[in-house]
Amino acid sequence: MDVGTVPPLQLGFVGEIEKQPMETEAGGSSNPARGRKRPPSPPGDDEEPSESTPSDDDDEWSVSDNDNQGADCLCTLDNFPKAGCDYEEQNHILFTYPNIELLGPLPIRLYPAFKSGSHVFGSDYNLHDTSETSITSVRDCSTKCRCGPMFLLQFIDINIAGYHHARPGPARIFGFVAARDKVQPLRNYVYKRDIRNCEAVSVKQNTGMARLSLRSPIRVISMVSHALIEFELCVQTEDRPDDEPKGDCLIEGCTEFTNFLASKSYIEHRRLYGYNCALDVKLAVLINAIEARIDVKVLRLGAIANGINLKVYAKTSGFREVIRLFEGAAPKPGDVMCFVVAVETYNYLDLYIEGSPGDSAVLEQKKQARSSWKCSFGSGYHCSDEQVAELGNFGEVLVNVNWKSYRKRQS
Repeated sequence: MDVGTVPPLQLGFVGEIEKQPMETEAGGSSNPARGRKRPPSPPGDDEEPSESTPSDDDDEWSVSDNDNQGADCLCTLDNFPKAGCDYEEQNHILFTYPNIELLGPLPIRLYPAFKSGSHVFGSDYNLHDTSETSITSVRDCSTKCRCGPMFLLQFIDINIAGYHHARPGPARIFGFVAARDKVQPLRNYVYKRDIRNCEAVSVKQNTGMARLSLRSPIRVISMVSHALIEFELCVQTEDRPDDEPKGDCLIEGCTEFTNFLASKSYIEHRRLYGYNCALDVKLAVLINAIEARIDVKVLRLGAIANGINLKVYAKTSGFREVIRLFEGAAPKPGDVMCFVVAVETYNYLDLYIEGSPGDSAVLEQKKQARSSWKCSFGSGYHCSDEQVAELGNFGEVLVNVNWKSYRKRQS
């Protein structure tokens, strides 16, 4: 077997490894890596991707918004801290607010959004340019491989928290969340919706929390030592005069995530406090990693009266956190969905795909009638793998995983 690749295997894990504590800006020694990492079991000689109907084995792929509230969350709308981008207000949140660590994820400093003129991150990240990043070309390795591992950032979940939603029904969110890195300091969107395509989200009454449906970035996000996220999120309003804005700003600004000391990959879960709400960001920092580019092509859909929903989930490098790549109505046959996920070298990308009845099906029918497929793909420079995911009566999809590094060693 080529030492640069790890073969696919059927899912199965043994043991758990706790990540090491790291220093945080809020002071003290805390562990941002609240997730636990599980090394995959060694592959057997005859193992194939698994196809299954609902079972206890699928519980490890179940997701809940309660997972994103922090270790000992005691925060409700009644005691939720509010703060602007002012330096002193953020210092109070970070260093002197009583028991801030019990109110949710540890805070990280919220910096003002760039509008014009100077900004603390303006020159480092080219903030005046709001263009979207593109896929970076890399040198050919046809004669000799010069690929090297990268330090990468992988978003897992983003939630708003502490938002008092006084209107009936869901909140309709629009705006953007984007990352910038030093490879190409342009916006790499992980959330982007305009007011005509706002997202209807359910807001929890007691905590004001709502999860945003992230999209895949165009390429993986580099984080050799630091990376920036910037955001502007608004909520749609319906009762404004025609000559007034149709949305209120929930939170806007930016912050920088840094990694100077870590030698092992870890999960970080942080909260940015604003005036109207907070933004909770859960991400993985992956040391010695490469990009997995995942193409999911719908080959066939079953004849289901209520239509078909698909879920495409991922886990990276043995971490238990589920990355929700897609949830919604299945695309038409022939359509291709593309995602990128950061994965450690000599490790695994775990994929889970589920077919179920459409949204109009009754709840009990949706619980019982679903079919899932899961497989692990070993990372390696220049390698690729293709599998067909059989989803019973719901159809089948073609999964193609290609691996890529944007870092090249000098000749």
